[in-house]
Amino acid sequence: MELVFTEEQEELRRAARAFLADHSASEQVRAAMASDLGFDAGTWKRIATELGWTGVAIPEQYGGAGLGFVELVALLEEMGAALLCAPFLSSVCMAVPALLAAGECAAAREWLPAIAEGRSCATLAVAEASGGFGAGDVAMVARRSGDGFV
Repeated sequence: MELVFTEEQEELRRAARAFLADHSASEQVRAAMASDLGFDAGTWKRIATELGWTGVAIPEQYGGAGLGFVELVALLEEMGAALLCAPFLSSVCMAVPALLAAGECAAAREWLPAIAEGRSCATLAVAEASGGFGAGDVAMVARRSGDGFV
């Protein structure tokens, strides 16, 4: 099987490459890494509002573009090549699929539009048995085992 991008997908890649060349150059990546947020909020806002990348894989009913994984891959390849510092992976690639897998629910109705519009950043978190997310709620213990941890 040969994967070939459509002309529209190639145009998305070209547009992403051009934007990232201007907004994710080496100096900008270093500045973003050193910032308190770890990314440039202005660039993130443009990615969400002007380019619509945060909504690429979110269904239209939630304010997204309703595209698919191929378009997401096209963007991710360019982001990886440019070393973009942004909460894209956590928000769009981790949190969005988890919310979609939950089905039509209050969380999806609240958070998917917010992610699509760039009003919220998100990630996927799994609670332990206590159900809490605070440092005091963590019961897992890691112990060294050879070169790794168990």
